[in-house]
Amino acid sequence: MSRILGIFTCHNRKEKTMRCLDSLIRNNPSISFSFIAVDDKSTDGTRKALSRYENMQIISGNGQCYYSGGMRLGINHAKNQCAQYDWILLFNDDVVFFPSSIEKLVAYSPATHDEIITGAICDEYGKLSYGGVLKTSRFKPSFQIVMSLNTHISCDTFNANCVLIPAKIFKYLPNIDHCYTHSMGDFDYGLEAKKRNISITVSNFFVGMCSDNPLDGTWRDIHLSRWERLLKKEKPKGLPIREWFHFVKKHYGFPCACVSSITPYIKILLKKP
Repeated sequence: MSRILGIFTCHNRKEKTMRCLDSLIRNNPSISFSFIAVDDKSTDGTRKALSRYENMQIISGNGQCYYSGGMRLGINHAKNQCAQYDWILLFNDDVVFFPSSIEKLVAYSPATHDEIITGAICDEYGKLSYGGVLKTSRFKPSFQIVMSLNTHISCDTFNANCVLIPAKIFKYLPNIDHCYTHSMGDFDYGLEAKKRNISITVSNFFVGMCSDNPLDGTWRDIHLSRWERLLKKEKPKGLPIREWFHFVKKHYGFPCACVSSITPYIKILLKKP
């Protein structure tokens, strides 16, 4: 029986969180699960619901952790106990996992346990929504979400909706960069693993369902005014310039960071998504 420590963060979506956990536990009977949940000051009873699960450690956030901040807390908490497990599972609590999906993901991994395995996720129509990520340019931040088909695809990074990391690799990796509040933390985490010559592979099957986030109401929504888009862009769930500049500079260099930081403002000015 594989021992897996799952790490996730949650905030005020109790029903989705419980549905996700139930789909994980019930659909993978040969897996021994433990969890670290970062509850970011939920007010809808999420914490109480989480406390009913066995082997559930709950960490309290300050209400401003968002995704990257919450996962950073969870990863930090897991560092000293990961030796007790075979795998660490990073996942989002809005994924509904398919039957035997994590069992299949473990079986999909090489016997040497020297690869990070990303589970491909589909939307409600069966279309790929999250998974492995390939760089499509060496010179600027341009990416493509992929899944393996007839052959295994080696990726550059990943969406962390479902990522299975061997415990020995997890222990070796740094935590998510403190610069990131919400987005980019998982991309950066995967790119850091790749820099350390750790292989990243994506599954050739869907492990669960989670629809991609719509553009409506975000900084990329062309139906909003330029001012509304600008305000949304600089919020934690948008594309804050300091965090975006840091990400691009870190992986593509200073000149590219300067150009890439200006590009979103030009898109807003020209009313492009």
